Amino acid sequence: MASAVQIADYGKWESPITAELLSGYSITLNEVQTNPKTGAIYVIEGRPAENGRCCIVEYLGSETRDILPEGYNARSRIHEYGGGAFAIGPNGTLIFTDWETNGIFALSPSSGDPKPLIHAKSHLCFADFSVHPIHEQWILAVQEDRSLSPIQNSIVAIEATTKETFIVTQGADFYSHPRFNHDGTEICWTQWSHPDMAWNGTELFRATWHPGTVASGTKIAGAAGTESICQPRWGPDGTLFFVSDRSGYWQLYRINPGAETSEHVCLKGLETSDFGEREFWLGNTILSSYTKDATSALVVINLDTNKYTDLPLGLVDIQHSAIKRLSDSSFVVIGASEKAPRSLYLVEITEPAFKKLIKSSIEVELPEVLYSTPQMIEFPRVYGEFRSGSGHAIYLPPNNPAYQAPAGEQPPLIVSLHGGPTSHVSPGLLLETQYWTSRGYAYVHVNYAGSTGYGRAYRDLLKQRWGVIDDADAASCVAHLISLSYVNPAKIGIVGASAGGYTVLQALCGYPDVWAGGVSYFGIGNLKPLAVMMHKFESYYIDQLLFSIGTPLEDQARIFEERSPYYKAGNIASPILLLQGTEDTVVPPSQAIDMERMIKETGGTVKLVLFEGEGHGFRQMHSLKTAIVLEEEWWRKTLL
Repeated sequence: MASAVQIADYGKWESPITAELLSGYSITLNEVQTNPKTGAIYVIEGRPAENGRCCIVEYLGSETRDILPEGYNARSRIHEYGGGAFAIGPNGTLIFTDWETNGIFALSPSSGDPKPLIHAKSHLCFADFSVHPIHEQWILAVQEDRSLSPIQNSIVAIEATTKETFIVTQGADFYSHPRFNHDGTEICWTQWSHPDMAWNGTELFRATWHPGTVASGTKIAGAAGTESICQPRWGPDGTLFFVSDRSGYWQLYRINPGAETSEHVCLKGLETSDFGEREFWLGNTILSSYTKDATSALVVINLDTNKYTDLPLGLVDIQHSAIKRLSDSSFVVIGASEKAPRSLYLVEITEPAFKKLIKSSIEVELPEVLYSTPQMIEFPRVYGEFRSGSGHAIYLPPNNPAYQAPAGEQPPLIVSLHGGPTSHVSPGLLLETQYWTSRGYAYVHVNYAGSTGYGRAYRDLLKQRWGVIDDADAASCVAHLISLSYVNPAKIGIVGASAGGYTVLQALCGYPDVWAGGVSYFGIGNLKPLAVMMHKFESYYIDQLLFSIGTPLEDQARIFEERSPYYKAGNIASPILLLQGTEDTVVPPSQAIDMERMIKETGGTVKLVLFEGEGHGFRQMHSLKTAIVLEEEWWRKTLL
């Protein structure tokens, strides 16, 4: 007999999604590699229960095992955010970089014994590896030399037998995606320099490979400031594929062998989509992911006809660096659906496509009926100076089959702002969100102006408007939901991390009547000191988000102050919780400490909690659990 539905106020429902589950029974699935010769699948798992250690795990048939010994952490430090931590060679040897030592190691899955490939130095960081397809002692990598001022980035070639490192190309501020072609005779890479970010203006180069020498590269696509190139990838016949936003969207292009110019792989119906990862099969067929309106999907493309077939897998969030070919008819992918969290799947390209779950990011199985279904919404801009166009968001109503709210009651709303700020949230299942909806909170992810997933024009809206249009979008989204009678106007909270935490503080200052409470995870309070000490990768990021090139210094100083919550703390009318890691090198703890002091001095209500040993993003089980508990206590205090 089914249990009777209980009547309880919104926000006071009990849920099987607990803080312990989110912190101790969940992992992150990061990058994936495959060995088509053996059928082995390798994935990097981030484990909060092991203090955030990233372990390489092998899946081979029905066997699963950790192949990275304890004491090693497969994670890179490049650009402060990391990424590109491992690759696989033609003989199945894995190449990875270790977080603690910055060393590069060769890992044989059969022995599980990492062998050093370089003489590790603490000031040299490496990532984004590519192993030569024939002479596998040669490995390309992006190198970051932190002993120099400014920090110097380059592409290097590592000779594994001698442990020597040779410069392949340098001179630009940043490099990415160094890749050998199918027979190892050519290489490609992308590069960009200040003041650009990778999504503003990048250039694609190719060069003939000569071992141990500086490459004489030829630029073949891209332009500083106006065109972003990403995801270069060689096809099995020497065709070079890449993605460019020259049309306003990251579309797929190719340069055929012997050709000097690129051609657009124009797929009818997908012209306003952003393409991402791709893999290759025989018969001029490729698999690719794409994103449209913050929602991802997979297609199989016939390059002879420029026709494509959708794969009906239900995955609406495809992770970066997470599609790999396994055989002539199968591949693996890390993705999430609306009803399943981010997971590793094996997919057979059949009719219809079938996906087999290999590993979920959550170790506890929960009933789908518990999950709130996301609703894609578009809202008019009714706050702020910039009111043309619409903003985007993903709304999730309260949902728990065991509970029902009293008749006529409206739920409290938590407004979530993603970090980046050049990023987006997809409708893929996030248990962190379902934690709240299953307790009776409404939840909305605002993909404010500047978010990815909607084309370059939407992305560029944040230029010179950071702290003006993003916080206004958050308030406008709330106004829209109130107009639909979805939420209680008196019970609105706002939360965000990093750049999202900054926008939380800006919104609390700029629109104090909208909010009943706020939570900022390692958010920015004072822009000027952050800009002065900002790490190299983002050292011009803040400038382009605040003002145009050539803005007089006195105007820059004025804008820094106008856009800094620190100087407007007296406007904050609702209680604010600040959560901050003590080892954060991106947004240092001084930002939160100074913000707490200023709010107190101006008569506001604030609580600051420092997390020892945590950096920019909490990774340890205890920290994750504590943060969830503190946030829930805060919402119970301010919204219920």
